[in-house]
This record gives sequence, C-alpha cells and structure tokens, in this order.
Amino acid sequence: METVFEYTLKTPVTVGERTVTELNFHRPKVRDFLRTDGRNLNTVGADQALCSALSGEPEIIIQEIDADDWAIIRVELGKIWLRFFGVKEKKESAPNQKAEAEKTAKENS
Repeated sequence: METVFEYTLKTPVTVGERTVTELNFHRPKVRDFLRTDGRNLNTVGADQALCSALSGEPEIIIQEIDADDWAIIRVELGKIWLRFFGVKEKKESAPNQKAEAEKTAKENS
C-alpha cells in the first residue's frame, strides 16, 4: 500500500520482546475509518483506532506511544479526518469584509 506519512518515534515503544521505532501510515480506505465506529470522533480512542488501522500496528503498541510523539501523530491524523469528511479550513475574513457583508445583508432585507 502507498505510504502517505512516516514517523520515527522519538521514544521507541517496546511491548514484550517487540520494539517499534517507526510508524508508516498507508493511504486511508473506508475500512480504516470503520475501525473507529462506536467511538466519539474527537477522542484519543478514535485516533488510536485509526492510527492502528493506518499503521498496521496493534492498538496495544499505539497505547504505549509517548505523549510527545502522540501530539505530532494526532496532528497528522487530524488532517486525515478532515480530508475524509471533506472539511475545508475556514479562512478568517478581515473585519472590514465582515462589516461590509453585514451592511449589505441589512440593506437587502
């Protein structure tokens, strides 16, 4: 599968005899998002499930990721969520543009 994001852990994760130093995330498929069903989407649990699905690592490994690494990974997962749901970032309009829009709306009503 196509890798879209690679991340080298600053703090490697060891569970049992296995140590993980890098996570490779493949291009998301709908099946990956199905792993988050039943979870609130803005939670660590949903991100943990998605991280596991995209990296191929079991959730027990994902649960042991250091908080400093997790913060960076969650930013990348957030971008994936936004693309999946088709959400685009809103651009802040300048105060003058907002005032003009409100004035035009009042004049037209």
